[in-house]
Amino acid sequence: MAAPRANYISLASSWRGLRAPTSRLGHTPVATSRQAYRQTLSNRRYFSSPKGEPERSFRAQLYESTAQRVKRERAEQRKLAEQSSIWETSGARRGALTFVILSSSLFCYFLGSSTVGQPSTASTTTLAEAKAPRHDTSPRNLQSSWADLVAIVGQDNVSTQEGDIRNHSGSEWSSYEVQENDRPFAIVRPASTEEVSEIVKVCYKRRIPITPYSGGTSLEGHFAATRGGICIDFSRMDKVLALHKNDLDVIVQPAVGWESLNEELAQEGLFFPPDPGPGAMIGGMVGTGCSGTNAYRYGTMRDWVLSLTIVLADGTIIKTRQRPRKSSAGYDLTRMFIGSEGTLGLVTEATLKVTVKPKEESVAVASFGTVRQAADCVAKVVGEGIPVAAIEILDDVQMRVINESGATSRSWKEVPTLFFKFAGTPASVKEHISIVKQLAKSKGSKSFEFATSKDEAVELWSARKQALFSVMSLKRDAGDHVWTTDVAVPISRLPDIIEETKEDMTKSGLLGAIVGHAGDGNFHAILLHNDKERQKTEELVHRLVKRALEMEGTATGEHGVGLIKRDYLEHELNQDTVDAMRRLKQAFDPLCLLNCDKVVRVQKPKRGEIHEW
Repeated sequence: MAAPRANYISLASSWRGLRAPTSRLGHTPVATSRQAYRQTLSNRRYFSSPKGEPERSFRAQLYESTAQRVKRERAEQRKLAEQSSIWETSGARRGALTFVILSSSLFCYFLGSSTVGQPSTASTTTLAEAKAPRHDTSPRNLQSSWADLVAIVGQDNVSTQEGDIRNHSGSEWSSYEVQENDRPFAIVRPASTEEVSEIVKVCYKRRIPITPYSGGTSLEGHFAATRGGICIDFSRMDKVLALHKNDLDVIVQPAVGWESLNEELAQEGLFFPPDPGPGAMIGGMVGTGCSGTNAYRYGTMRDWVLSLTIVLADGTIIKTRQRPRKSSAGYDLTRMFIGSEGTLGLVTEATLKVTVKPKEESVAVASFGTVRQAADCVAKVVGEGIPVAAIEILDDVQMRVINESGATSRSWKEVPTLFFKFAGTPASVKEHISIVKQLAKSKGSKSFEFATSKDEAVELWSARKQALFSVMSLKRDAGDHVWTTDVAVPISRLPDIIEETKEDMTKSGLLGAIVGHAGDGNFHAILLHNDKERQKTEELVHRLVKRALEMEGTATGEHGVGLIKRDYLEHELNQDTVDAMRRLKQAFDPLCLLNCDKVVRVQKPKRGEIHEW
């Protein structure tokens, strides 16, 4: 080491400096030199000893200095080694901690991706399992979409005017009470299937909810924009695309009205049987699976649709089948979309069956003392198998309302009344009128009047078609509302439910009328109420629906489910069936963009929103 070596050099130099003096002859006396050397060593000191301690020799101090230096260096080396060990240990700990964190993160990711992130393998989806839709209806997103929509249909066909928005949010004849936020951002009017597809693609990309709209005659809140977004109005898609007279089918767009369609078909000696309320259009008729007065003989909308062109929630265009009257090719998607109320896809074309227009039609009207007698007559006619085209029932209140409103050109007896429609050959019509007249008499009819001409037939039948609007005309002020609901029961239970409902309506004190497609066990209750009477009306309707279900009936015969009837489905069917419907909705519309909240709930209701059963 450098320091001890320096001491050795100093020692050697000192040794040389202590050589004894020489004589003249060059010889040094031995005794003298040794004595002087010892004296010098004993006198010379490099360190002073502490006071009170014996003085140490130079050699001892030299050895001690060297040992202390070595000791210090070793101590410093140990300290460095310990610090290095500490750093190495700390780094190892940090590395181990990092490894644990990363490993845990990877494990959690793997666990999450292998369980939660994977689609459920269940066949149904309960309401508790359903996740609330995540739409983007922020002003920025909606305003940005406006340019995209204008690029598709043109600026004239995208409206944000207040009047348009209000008209597409609800109607005065709807049972659903429109909420403040049930308003679309814009009304978009496409002219083709391709334009509808492009509009839906924009909404799919931006997560904007869609509400379809055709005739706007629905009654259960079907076109209320509960999630905002945009409303697709099909009013420009109102064309009859093709008529195949020899095949008895016609291809139409969704905004073709059934009345105008029949006017066109009549020129070819054909007609389309489903006949719901005035103003109804094919798109909405498909959506609700409607029927009308002709359902007893001709069936409902489901029986008259051959094929549909549908735009799905991501903009995909599908066609459910070809034009043949029968097919066993795959799933029956046609019937699946009928009655889906625009929640699974948007109808842009429909291929409909048509039939030959009867050579003869006539109408008869029979009055009765009680609504029970009238209902019993219906059951008797149906039981005898008389091929009547339609059987409609109107109670005494409804007949009085028609007179008070002046809705028709004649005055009627204000008693329960049956309206019969007959169709066929002149001979068969005459025969059937005679048979029904006798059956009505046997059930207590007070009068029986039948039309002798087409004009009389139209006049007699007009009373039935004016039922809803005649009640609406009796509104006491702007605060009055009309609630129209329907149920259906097995035909044998029709007299019971009509009589019980009539009594319930009388006790409620509300102005309420009964109108029904009695031939297939379906009837309507039309109620007039104000805001203060809203709860009373809701309770009356609830009792009516509950009564129908207890008689093995249905909560809705032809109006559809919409927002009003959705919570009755689990009582009519069962919870698993409704859960299967919810699963179907998720399969076709996973983002819940199409007419959200209709038919089945997609998130839990608020407290008090559902009537106790």
